[in-house]
Amino acid sequence: MPKRAINKLRWKAKLLVITEGVDEDDRPYTKYEEKRDLFYEEIGTTAQEKYLGLQAKTDVVRRIKIRFDKTVTEKLNAIRIDSTDYLITRIYTNMEEREMEVSLAYVD
Repeated sequence: MPKRAINKLRWKAKLLVITEGVDEDDRPYTKYEEKRDLFYEEIGTTAQEKYLGLQAKTDVVRRIKIRFDKTVTEKLNAIRIDSTDYLITRIYTNMEEREMEVSLAYVD
């Protein structure tokens, strides 16, 4: 029987939906809309994560663990922690534990 991560996920973040469009002057824009609250556990970045980030030209600054959610994607979602927006660069799912490890990078 898998362990429950109920008490470990004690920090709160916002799950954002990324929408892109064009304003009235035909300039592209990216808007981040809040979707829902997200509880997470802070886990550290590993040397392998930093190395993979350099290969993909992304600077991974934070890794968090959240409950498994199929709707969270790298392309359509971002995460806001303490009024700082982060893009999702990599998602690792652990189905046995029903959790996801999410690698985050700063928004450009």
